[in-house]
Amino acid sequence: MSAGSPVAVKGLEAGYLPGRPAISEIGFEVPAGRRVAVLGPNGGGKTTLFRALLGEAPHRRGDVRVDGAPAYVPQTEGTRLDYPVSALDVVLMGTYGSLPWYRRVGSEQRGAARRALERVGLAGEAESRFGALSGGQRRRVLIARSLARGARVLLLDEPLSGVDRPSGERIGTVLSELRDEGRAILVSTHDIGQARDFDLVLCINGRQIAFGPPAEVLTSGVLE
Repeated sequence: MSAGSPVAVKGLEAGYLPGRPAISEIGFEVPAGRRVAVLGPNGGGKTTLFRALLGEAPHRRGDVRVDGAPAYVPQTEGTRLDYPVSALDVVLMGTYGSLPWYRRVGSEQRGAARRALERVGLAGEAESRFGALSGGQRRRVLIARSLARGARVLLLDEPLSGVDRPSGERIGTVLSELRDEGRAILVSTHDIGQARDFDLVLCINGRQIAFGPPAEVLTSGVLE
């Protein structure tokens, strides 16, 4: 595995029960400044792969190297929307890991959180209740939380699924900017059209089917 790649995986096998891997035969590297579409059907192992990269898979074999602690942007369907927190509060959660336990959030962290909200086009919604925002806006708030964290590697679980057009366009712009800053970005999707717009595509369905540029990977044989 190349020492210069923020993400490098070799011979990965991961799952939730001993002896029953959900994914296997996974091996790829993500150079800095690349967006990777993790393409596969529902139940194909995309979320399991992310959990393995986060170090959260209950059972894992193989070699996995991630530069620093990756930031994970989940889908919001399982989020409690009645909890009384603002958009700014949610973004500030991304700064907690950089603080010692005895320090409270200060002006530096609040400034980073507000800049992250501005970057995703939600500066005016900082004090709005998170649960009152639209689905696309909530997704952008979660991306802002990962930006406030400052991670070099970002894992996003279907960030473009079911969002409104303005949110989709803003998310696409932010992902392109983060790539140009040298981040490694992995985005799960089951949308082939979306995958064609990425730098690289990783196709998985229980095992790795293909990995490479869209023009080489998204062939009829691979998709079948």
